[in-house]
Amino acid sequence: MYQRILKLLENEESPLSAETISEKTKESLMKTKSLLLRLQEEGKVESTKKDDIIVWQIKKKDDVEKKFEKMGR
Repeated sequence: MYQRILKLLENEESPLSAETISEKTKESLMKTKSLLLRLQEEGKVESTKKDDIIVWQIKKKDDVEKKFEKMGR
């Protein structure tokens, strides 16, 4: 389920609501929200507010994160 959410968000052009993610993955809304929060804590996804709805997307790396990633190799 964890990987299905990541793959779904990677393939989407625009952010999705938890409800939409829940429908597309056929998982309960409560479980979906729980997994999204876990992914957010791990820095893999981020949420934003769009038209008073929280939507989710793959986290975009900023320049500082990219530099640290290169240093770690």
